[in-house]
Amino acid sequence: MKNFKKLLAFVLTLTMIAAFAGCGSGDSGKKTIGIIQFGSHASLNNCYDGIMKGLEENGITEEEYNIEYVNSNFDASVSQTQANNFVNKNAAVIIAISTPSAVAAANAAEENGVPVVYCAVTDATVMENYGNVTGSSDIPNFEKQLEVVTAFMNKTDLKIGVLYSTEESSSPVQVESLKKAAEKYDGMEIYDSAVADINTIDAKTNELIERGVDCFVNLLDNTVVGKLETNILPITNEKKIPVFGSEIEQVKVGCAASASIDYIDVGSAAGKAAAEIIGGKSASDIEVAYITDPTNYYNSEVCAALDLTVPDSVTAEDVAE
Repeated sequence: MKNFKKLLAFVLTLTMIAAFAGCGSGDSGKKTIGIIQFGSHASLNNCYDGIMKGLEENGITEEEYNIEYVNSNFDASVSQTQANNFVNKNAAVIIAISTPSAVAAANAAEENGVPVVYCAVTDATVMENYGNVTGSSDIPNFEKQLEVVTAFMNKTDLKIGVLYSTEESSSPVQVESLKKAAEKYDGMEIYDSAVADINTIDAKTNELIERGVDCFVNLLDNTVVGKLETNILPITNEKKIPVFGSEIEQVKVGCAASASIDYIDVGSAAGKAAAEIIGGKSASDIEVAYITDPTNYYNSEVCAALDLTVPDSVTAEDVAE
């Protein structure tokens, strides 16, 4: 009996060790793929949908892998905690949607060898100092964007307001790119204003309106985009000041028009890269995918409310139809 008890205790100990060892691959024992989305708005949601599409098209399914999705609710510190958790689980790969989540994942994984695939990082140079990292970038084409803006506004000597978050490293780069594109137009001025957090967006919007802006150009800034529909557009619509988006989903929720890339494509490229890594390829051997070719969109209902005439010079699809 004594020997039986010892044997039983030994078997139970082995069972517990095996259970803890399996935690890194999820409860089912399957390999874990971690997806961190910085926050919820339409373009980032499209990135997630694109990632799942890219994974599935390249043979990665939820039947064979434990695909864990988390949302940081626009809090970089939460992204860092989530990234650390995936590293502790020894995830097969971490896919991070947007720059703050990508930086968090790369920092967490740097010493542990967990590969990171970023998605919708506008300034890909931010990630160049990290090893074992690749992804997809969504650099806006501001020259095309300003062609749309000037056509819909029917003039070029515009005062354009731009809001951006100090928490997103790619946003100042976008502002500078927009200013560079604006140099082509005589009399065009870019009035930019930094928001420290979401609670200052209303005040900053009103501040730019008081400075006499003719319209706004909305960047690929997740903090600002997250408050576009609820905070910015109600203020600008009341003043009949158009806001031009940087992608189709912003036009769908109330921006006048945009030269837009497709975020399903951005996500799909990241999903494909993650599948290649799981298949044995090194992240450093996978080239970063740049999704830059825009399609023009406009919202006819918004344009009518703002007394904007859809120009014949621009070929664009109506998202209101």
